[in-house]
Amino acid sequence: MQGVNTETKPRSRHPSSLACLPCRRRHLKCDAAMPACSRCQSSRIECQYIRSKRGLRSKNKNHSPQLLDDDIPLFPDISTDALDWLDATVMPTDLEPNQSIFQALNTPQTLDLELPRLPDYTPTWTEPEHLTTPDVAFDPMIQLYYQNFHRSHPILIPRKALNTSLCRRIPAYMLSIMRYIGAHYHSDPSFKEVFRESAHVAMSETTPRDGFKVQGMLLLAIMTHAYCKEDRAHETMQATIQLSLDLGMNRASFAEQNSFGSSIFEESWRRTYWELYVVEGLLAAMRDQSTFRLYSQKADVSLPCDEESYNRSESLACCNQNLEDLRHNWSYGENQQIFSSFAYRVDTVRVLGMVLEINHSLEIDVQNKVETADASLAASLMHLPSSQHDVYGTASEEMTFQIQMIIYLGMIHLHHPRSNMRFACFHAETSCTRLRALCGETFVSADLDLHSQKLLRAANMLSNLATLPTPVRQRTPFFTCALAMCVIVHTAACLMAPVVDLEESLKARIQLGVGGLNVLGRVWPMAKMAKQQVVGMYQEVGLQRR
Repeated sequence: MQGVNTETKPRSRHPSSLACLPCRRRHLKCDAAMPACSRCQSSRIECQYIRSKRGLRSKNKNHSPQLLDDDIPLFPDISTDALDWLDATVMPTDLEPNQSIFQALNTPQTLDLELPRLPDYTPTWTEPEHLTTPDVAFDPMIQLYYQNFHRSHPILIPRKALNTSLCRRIPAYMLSIMRYIGAHYHSDPSFKEVFRESAHVAMSETTPRDGFKVQGMLLLAIMTHAYCKEDRAHETMQATIQLSLDLGMNRASFAEQNSFGSSIFEESWRRTYWELYVVEGLLAAMRDQSTFRLYSQKADVSLPCDEESYNRSESLACCNQNLEDLRHNWSYGENQQIFSSFAYRVDTVRVLGMVLEINHSLEIDVQNKVETADASLAASLMHLPSSQHDVYGTASEEMTFQIQMIIYLGMIHLHHPRSNMRFACFHAETSCTRLRALCGETFVSADLDLHSQKLLRAANMLSNLATLPTPVRQRTPFFTCALAMCVIVHTAACLMAPVVDLEESLKARIQLGVGGLNVLGRVWPMAKMAKQQVVGMYQEVGLQRR
């Protein structure tokens, strides 16, 4: 046919898949010589090639097609809702601003780590060698761990440190735990099952009793809580705390003696102890306990350093600051010490412990203690340095977020038992909250008393945290319980809406809380369950008001 250009244009070539694994991992050009390339021969390392998957595409619509080596996508299932796993414009905190979460995205070899494919992969005590060395820092699941979870609970060594000899100190099961948690942020849910069994090796009685086991059990306790297994999470947490005390992690000497000569590991151990303190306090609040074990435990462990220095994997000097120093720092005037956001987070949990203790006190008159706790919670917000609010999406911002979350949770716990809103009669318990209503035959109030006003304001401020720029799905799993509490408080206030004329505002707050739970529910089962429960509460209140 005239006018038609029949000249065949050269097809653009993808990077060749004919390269050995060691060269791919290091992003080096490979001559693909058989049986070993020249680069591996000169380096005297084992040369391995990925077996071609050409012609093996699955025709079963119920399963994702197997990808050819040349077809490995940079962003799996990009055409589906799985885009949410990369919905953040935020860079990992341990990378420089101009670095991407996936190193050199224009080179598919980054994701060419031969990930185990279901159902052939069977987790064992140790992961296959190609998953432990030499490029752990570039493992996709571990990248997802650091991008999404590490900022919320920053106890493991920074991602940059994984690319050094320090990585050899980390047990295989710890890498499995990181992959297991990271898999929750992947678009393919099957990866969670791949790493679940090997991650739980940390719970085995045969696993060496050391600081790594404490870290592993702590992370698994958080995961267990996020899976709605509250009692098991509590038991795991108590066993973890007992192990940490048996090892002496509450003493400053432990960090130095078990640091392998590295200031990064030394800081990691300090962070581990204080993270135990924070997580136990949060779990105690969710269970409405009278106190928590580490609240009264003597410890001389220094408070953690700032997040920026830690994530840069610098040589870290111990700050030699303790909780008493922080508590009295407000009186130093212009000579105030500078504390890390992690340190302020620890102190807010201390005040939360004070609230729990007051709520279960057998004393007749606790009004003075209530006012003291109220003042301490407000002061914690006022004395938080403005420098802690700088950049959203950073590790410091996540710590500041949790500081505010814990303070508002403390205010809710303090004022709810003393407010007239507690008489709002509806089923107010969820899988992660224990606020109880005192159901009277009638609930009519002319206005909100002082405690109710403070309670409602705390719930408003807490729900506002869901509107910050950082994606909700990257927040700590404990934000699930915080949002559920907000919805409970706002639902109770709905029963008073005709009186206080807040109905429309409260509905918007409830929608915000339910929306946040919906987003978190894509990652954590507890959030999905809590969403169903709080929606049921709101519907119950709607029936009462008809």
